[in-house]
Amino acid sequence: MSQTLIRAGWVLTAAPDDAATPAAIRDGAVLLDGDRIAAVGTFAELSAAHPDAPVRGGAYDVVTPGFVNTHGHFSEGLITGIGSQYTLWEWLTALIGRVNPVMTREKAYAGTVLQGIQLLRSGVTTANDMFCADPMPDEPATPGVVAALEDLGLRGVVSFGSGDVDRDFGATPILEEFEALREAADASRYSTFRVGVSSIGRYTDDTWQEHVDYAVAGGHGVHVHFHEVREEVTSARQRTGRTAIGHAEATGMFQVPVIAAHSVWVDREDRERYASNGVGVAHNPVANGILASGIAPVAELRALGVPVGIGVDGPASNDSQDFLQAMKTAALLARVRDLQATAMSAREAFEMGTIGGARALRMDAEIGSLEPGKRADLVVFDGDSPTLANVHDPYQAVVFVAGSREVRDVWVDGELSVADHDVTRVDVREAVARARPLARQLVAEAGLERLSALTGGALDDTERP
Repeated sequence: MSQTLIRAGWVLTAAPDDAATPAAIRDGAVLLDGDRIAAVGTFAELSAAHPDAPVRGGAYDVVTPGFVNTHGHFSEGLITGIGSQYTLWEWLTALIGRVNPVMTREKAYAGTVLQGIQLLRSGVTTANDMFCADPMPDEPATPGVVAALEDLGLRGVVSFGSGDVDRDFGATPILEEFEALREAADASRYSTFRVGVSSIGRYTDDTWQEHVDYAVAGGHGVHVHFHEVREEVTSARQRTGRTAIGHAEATGMFQVPVIAAHSVWVDREDRERYASNGVGVAHNPVANGILASGIAPVAELRALGVPVGIGVDGPASNDSQDFLQAMKTAALLARVRDLQATAMSAREAFEMGTIGGARALRMDAEIGSLEPGKRADLVVFDGDSPTLANVHDPYQAVVFVAGSREVRDVWVDGELSVADHDVTRVDVREAVARARPLARQLVAEAGLERLSALTGGALDDTERP
């Protein structure tokens, strides 16, 4: 196995306080051996012990674990920056409900490459994705996501989310798409499979239960939306007599690992359900702000021991796929919500973006921190940039100061997926050129001309669905 020594002025490991590896190491280094981390320590110690290992990085850089994006939708990869005048349920009707029936494998691949480039450039090494579309029995779309992640060198936890409450196809085509995606993920290097459950309002009772039974029978984790808006809570109570979270518990979903996106409107009982069932939460601060959904009770969840990670959400709800923006916004919203600068520290936000996200996905034995034996997923921030010329507090430097332009190198499984500020495995110009005609086609097929300047739309911000 080939070894590489990554040098830094600061190594932020995200290791827990009781671990053998310190949480922060000044004048540090990380030794990579193939696809694993072999050692973490000071540069002086590791360079002396491994004099033949080539050295990357520099004395002023900051090295962190790869960031874990706990929630996103590559299915929105070709409709970034559209329909910002809508709140969630309006947005689902006016935009997503029209796009879902016209997604294809080609569009899935092109959108994933386009948005995956942005994730990598902001330091993401693992992306938990739910591809939302109508099932395509003749040519399932979701294997296009897996193919794109393989080409990018980006680790993915892939799922498919589709509901039948306003469709006539029932559960069978959805389960067939699950199988196609699972087979593609099983055959890949970077992807693993979860069952996607869009939200309770999207399913008939029978199809909801078939999804739960499929996950439990196969031992598959679940990726689900819960309580993004207040209306969802009310609707679920009227329909089932319980909250969506309570209904999930009652129908057996929590027998398998679950990561719940959003969880903005969760009361004390539902927070305790999360804690007692080991449910992880994906906090999406930017998207929740754009869609005016609210601010998740992150402090209350974490106080109960619920693992909380950070998500960028989809390219049509966040619009940006910059994880560093999402991590910074998580800390800022916590402070605004409580009107206290101590509500969330830079270090707490950093931990949510790394080991917290890994715990929420139950992947913390493999990723999320820089510790010997774990996957060689890490980020090198450029200490020679003007932005990071003077690092007084390395956690603040990463969370509040740095942007994607400071991300110089990104390692995934011991290989460079970003080197010297750009992706290594795909041609960016080609990816952009490929996406443009597909985006125009998608807008036309979905009937979104009035919302998009690509087809001469009026861009009337006052229109409602």
